[in-house]
Amino acid sequence: MATPALRMVSAVALLQIMAAAPANAQPWVTRHQDAMWVGAFVDEPITRRTALWFDGSWRRMDFGADPQQLLVRPGVQITVAPGVRVAGGYAYIATAPYGSLPSSSATREHRSWQQISLSHRAGPFTVSHRYRLEQRWIHPLLSVAGSDDREAGPTTYQNRLRYMPRAQANLGSLTLQGRPLIGFVWNELLMPLGGATQTLTIGQNRATVGVGVPLSTRIRAELGYMNLYNAFAARRANEVNHTLWLSWHWTGQ
Repeated sequence: MATPALRMVSAVALLQIMAAAPANAQPWVTRHQDAMWVGAFVDEPITRRTALWFDGSWRRMDFGADPQQLLVRPGVQITVAPGVRVAGGYAYIATAPYGSLPSSSATREHRSWQQISLSHRAGPFTVSHRYRLEQRWIHPLLSVAGSDDREAGPTTYQNRLRYMPRAQANLGSLTLQGRPLIGFVWNELLMPLGGATQTLTIGQNRATVGVGVPLSTRIRAELGYMNLYNAFAARRANEVNHTLWLSWHWTGQ
């Protein structure tokens, strides 16, 4: 079932489409697909205020049967005040043509990113807000005539803003080896900046709910469901990927 946040984002996207499309334009197409994302997240302090950050994600379609994307994202985080952290770093993303709305070629992306994270308590919940700005250099891999080789095509540049609120709380008296299980919910909105319209537009929405399982004092696993809405405005299409979310988290002391 769609979350209120996803319904709101879908409604805004639909209004944008209706406003921009002429009466005789090609209908907007939606495809529902299955996917699986497996990720690892490391937050390792190196000084009292500074920590190394790394996350990597192996993303597959059809619950792991077909390739989709590989992402690696190292960075550095600094705690500037209780509950306030700033971070920045680099990311590399390799994307394959995938699903029922495939791109014309595989792509490679180099990305720089900056973010600020705010966290606080609200009753039994721990609540966080992450604001991230990205600078993206993307190029296709083009076929070379007469061979199986690929070469980099022309690079395009994009900016993108992301916002992710998350709330989590202990699941009552449920524990594993004396450590509480947690329930969590988060939603991330990804919004391209600029481009052909020079306006803030909706690119993706990722609504997720799941359970966190403590494996030790430093390690946690998460299992969840992510409803990923992805808009392809140029092709008048969007996809809704019903995604199994599996992740491993290391938090240093």
